[in-house]
Amino acid sequence: MVSRNTPQRFQKVAAVLIFFLPFFSLLSYDSERVLPAHAVPPELEGVGLEEKLGNSIDTNLTFIDDEGKQVRIGDYLKEGKPLLLTLVYYRCPTLCNLYLNELSNALKELSWEVGKEFNYVAVSFDPKEKPDLAKQKKEVYVKDYGRGNGSGWSFLTGNDPEIKTLASSLGFTYKWNPYNDQWVHVSVAYVITPEGKISRYLKGIPVEERTLRLSLVEAGDGKIGDLTDRVALFCFQFDPSKNRYTLYAFNIMRVGGFLTVLVLAAFLFLFWKKQNSSSTV
Repeated sequence: MVSRNTPQRFQKVAAVLIFFLPFFSLLSYDSERVLPAHAVPPELEGVGLEEKLGNSIDTNLTFIDDEGKQVRIGDYLKEGKPLLLTLVYYRCPTLCNLYLNELSNALKELSWEVGKEFNYVAVSFDPKEKPDLAKQKKEVYVKDYGRGNGSGWSFLTGNDPEIKTLASSLGFTYKWNPYNDQWVHVSVAYVITPEGKISRYLKGIPVEERTLRLSLVEAGDGKIGDLTDRVALFCFQFDPSKNRYTLYAFNIMRVGGFLTVLVLAAFLFLFWKKQNSSSTV
């Protein structure tokens, strides 16, 4: 019997295979190599992510937006909104497209709208890519998003020094592989506070709507989202090993203890009130 969840399971398996496709292609050109156990292939050396939570990015770094105008990273933080930031390259045949598609799906699930509660910026780390390509990419994802007029979405290109400075401040390292003409990199989104500090890393695929939402609430310091979101943030804590927010037992116990005291106080108040009423009769 075929389970109803079979298509979903197939999609997850396919996503994992596509995620690792660039790395498989790196090794395919020399299948005779035998690497020691736990050794990192030379093509992957210097590629990865070093988390720098709490560090500030340089908000004065300049790039070119999808309309060909010079902009600063700080321009997207002026309104006091958190920023969702990704480093990708627009001609990527596999990983970048897959990650952006997953991120787009998570954004569509959010009740908030890009440009209102937060901004989204994609920066190409390939200095050869130009604004015309960025504009094409933006049009695809804004159309797929299906809400708003595209404000709050920006796809940037830039020069190598600025790109490297931004990547370094985020702990993002990447490498050009001449054997298959592709950049080797990891997939990650960065949640940036209105002050320009790195608040959260959202790594890998899939991107969960709840994780994205709570990350933005946290970065916005309670200025976005409602009371329900702030209560959820109190009860959930980000687990880096799972790349998601999980129930925080200590805070749950604190809430339970508070409610117990509240119920007990109400009971005692009613009891004393009843006793006082009886004694005055």
